[in-house]
Amino acid sequence: MFVWWIKRRSATGIHGCGITMNPDLEKILACPNLPSLPAVALQVIELTADVNVSLKELARTIQNDQGLSAKILKTVNSSFYGLRQRCTTIDKALVMLGLSPVKSLALGFSLVDSLHDPAQNNEFDYVSYWRRGLFTGIAGKIAAERAGYEIGDEVFLGGLLQDVGMIAMYTALGDSYLEVLRAAGGDHRTLIKHELEQLDLQHTSVGAMLVARWKLPDELVLPVKYHERPSAAPGSCVDHVRFVGLGNLIHDVLTLEDASQPLRSLYERADAWYKLDGTTMDEIVTQVGEAGREMASLFKLDVGPYTDPSNVLAEASKRAVSLVRESHDDPNGGSGAQEGSVLAGSDRDPLTGSIGPAGFEVAVREGFRAAAANDEALTLVQVVIDEFAGLETTMGECADAEAVMGVAGLLRHVFDGQGGAVCHVTPGTFAVVLPGMGRLAAVGLAESFAKDLSRSMSDWTTPATERPLVFTTSIGIAALEEETRGIFTEPRRLVLACAKAIQASQASGGGSMRVFQPKANAA
Repeated sequence: MFVWWIKRRSATGIHGCGITMNPDLEKILACPNLPSLPAVALQVIELTADVNVSLKELARTIQNDQGLSAKILKTVNSSFYGLRQRCTTIDKALVMLGLSPVKSLALGFSLVDSLHDPAQNNEFDYVSYWRRGLFTGIAGKIAAERAGYEIGDEVFLGGLLQDVGMIAMYTALGDSYLEVLRAAGGDHRTLIKHELEQLDLQHTSVGAMLVARWKLPDELVLPVKYHERPSAAPGSCVDHVRFVGLGNLIHDVLTLEDASQPLRSLYERADAWYKLDGTTMDEIVTQVGEAGREMASLFKLDVGPYTDPSNVLAEASKRAVSLVRESHDDPNGGSGAQEGSVLAGSDRDPLTGSIGPAGFEVAVREGFRAAAANDEALTLVQVVIDEFAGLETTMGECADAEAVMGVAGLLRHVFDGQGGAVCHVTPGTFAVVLPGMGRLAAVGLAESFAKDLSRSMSDWTTPATERPLVFTTSIGIAALEEETRGIFTEPRRLVLACAKAIQASQASGGGSMRVFQPKANAA
């Protein structure tokens, strides 16, 4: 199943095939001290390999190890699992939670016991090792469950196992591997590069070899092998690998000094792979931070310090809102976003110079978070060019482009000086994000835009016919304010409310403005 690292040395070699095994790999394979799972874990693996496993027999096997049984029960009764009724026996845990969580915890605790000896006096950084493994496992499990996948327990164990190859390489190679770790300088993102340069090995392949020796299934072997490059994972276990990959990014968000790059990657991959939006990922990051300390205590692991997730996200929010505003003044026409920021890649719309759709998503998400955290207002104004799809047919060639550029110019003229972020989100639709501004002030600005449009349109013509360019716009407004905080609990709800206001405007014939108001306050 696995192809191990080998080197071509000479015309003669093993079995006359001209190939000689990497001597460091030989040393690892022959090492008598490689980690091994306790007998109870091996029994659990053997029992659960049978699809018709007897839950009573599995419970008896786990309960024979009183220490393991106590740890599992304490964990399933923790807030992380959120059981409404206290669980007092392994039998009951299997009934209430199912086979997968109990099996995952049994193997997880066995894994920690077999790999971690806090009394050892050595240079290997067990604190960082377990922080990465535990946080990745927790984060991957939560993300999988939020995405609707029933593989969270395997993903949790995959996160714990992902770097087991590091332990194997340290155990077998000692100082040689410590030199690699020193060369990486604690930056796990560069570890494989240094492993290959100095040893022609990598911990991912060595770890997969070890996990396969333990006769664990592909759902656990493949995340170990591919967690550093999820895009290369085979289709059979691609979701297991991807959720471990998302868990790694969340670990980086919570532990790296500059979280902007992993946060940006997290948003992009979560959306591309599972349509998990930025708000959902922010919630998961917060949940992981809260669960990390509890689970570390239950597993009796020292995971050292990490950043409070609320501080990470608040800093990202400030940076993103600032960059959205600064983008209007970018002389090069770019987004103004610094490399690695959460707004990087949100380039301006080339036709209008306005912020593009990706920047709009960031502006709404971060503006909403800042407004909610600081008890401030946030207003969203949406402007739609009515009958946009038929403009070119009725008004002549390029009439649609002329209308878009004219509306964009007027919106920026009205809103730029008020701290608004003007975004071109679809061909005929604009949105303006107004941090710190309430509904009434936004309505006044929108009315100014409508008046400017009415005055300016008399001077606009279509390039093809030089006929006057005539069209209308529908405007919708929704605001996060004191009276709507209970309604708009997430950015998506604010955007939907604004869309409903637009629909009401268009339903009245277009060329008008509608403002979302809570039903209790509606006239």
